Amino acid sequence: MLKHHLKSFLSSPMGAVFLIALLILTAEFLIMVLIELVFKPTFGRDISLAFWEFFDPILLVIIVTPWIYVLAVRPLEKQQAMLRRQYNDLSITAVTFESREGVVVTDANNNILRVNRSFTEITGYSNGEAIGKTPGMLHSGRHDREFYRNMWQILERDRFWSGEVWNRNKSGEIYPEWLAITAVLGADGQVTNYVGIFSDISERKAGEQQLRKLTAHIQTAREEEKTRIAREIHDDLGSTLTALKMETYRLRSRLAGSEPVASLLGHVDSMTQLIDNAVVITRRVISDLHPTILDDLGMMAALEWQCGQFSKRTGIVCKVNGAEAAHEKDDERKLDKTQAINLFRILQEALSNVAQHSAATSVSVEYHQDGDETILSVSDNGCGLPEGHVIAQTSYGLRGMHERVAQMDGQILFDSPRGGGLRVTVILPAGRSNPVNIL
Repeated sequence: MLKHHLKSFLSSPMGAVFLIALLILTAEFLIMVLIELVFKPTFGRDISLAFWEFFDPILLVIIVTPWIYVLAVRPLEKQQAMLRRQYNDLSITAVTFESREGVVVTDANNNILRVNRSFTEITGYSNGEAIGKTPGMLHSGRHDREFYRNMWQILERDRFWSGEVWNRNKSGEIYPEWLAITAVLGADGQVTNYVGIFSDISERKAGEQQLRKLTAHIQTAREEEKTRIAREIHDDLGSTLTALKMETYRLRSRLAGSEPVASLLGHVDSMTQLIDNAVVITRRVISDLHPTILDDLGMMAALEWQCGQFSKRTGIVCKVNGAEAAHEKDDERKLDKTQAINLFRILQEALSNVAQHSAATSVSVEYHQDGDETILSVSDNGCGLPEGHVIAQTSYGLRGMHERVAQMDGQILFDSPRGGGLRVTVILPAGRSNPVNIL
């Protein structure tokens, strides 16, 4: 303890003065000893006393000046440089504190110590109204305790957290904000303060919602156009091909009874085969444009049909679990057009990803309606997604599935089932109406 106090005293301005005084006294004593015991005997005593009195202070200045610089001037220069840096840092901090983002500073117990002007503009609470309270005064009620528990766990572990939060301003309006919280550590490594920086993202969220509605409208319009084209192909081209096939059969039956033209029967058979191929292609195009089985027999039958087509095309085993039991119950709740076609397209996209990227040998599809929810799950035994995978901007298939689910106020989950692979689960709420046409 004494050593610590002594070190603090010597590093203080009063300690520097004490050291300089002690240095001067010591130097003066040594100079006097040198003059009396070394210089005078060496150079003789015939040198006048005035010379030694003049030589004494010069020698003192030469000896003491460097030490005065080291003990007093140099620490002062370092202190001035440090003060200039601190001033610059404080200037930067002041500018940052009064930025367009809201800033709130709390103590280690999450009590608000200070807020900036943007905080007041966003929340409506002044500096005086906020000081002493906790940020809990802004809670909107949209987040449960688990949300805040996870937030604090991450903050305690990483000393930083960021994410989207819904808060309530002074007038009672709920608004979204992007919040970043940083823990400030003291010299002992313990948290002394928390600094929260946030910005109101209401306009961005509104833009995203408008874009989502526009995307939903475009997808609905595309599906309606596909349905119209499929219907025209079915009604016009399909009917024409069927009539042409009947006429070809009639022509063959007549040619078969005439010996002179019997050699033409081979050409007629070739024409019949071409017509059969055209009918198959037409049916496949109609199904790709719009799955009529979805309208006629429902979702479960459409899923079975799509899995069958996928297995034929790729050789990958694809089964719908529980299909037989569902057919026996025959209690499938009919979905609206938007939900039905979006679920079907999500299945198509999931199967396309399996064929292109998973190296899977089997796919399992589950579909059931549980209470107020409709659940579709597609699992494969392939390589799955890499750990920590984030959907890239170029992953149009996965992003397309996300957008389709978001339009229906549902949720989509990606995880690995037992045994590996990838599982895509879509959960939709019941009783949802079609998207609003905004054009």
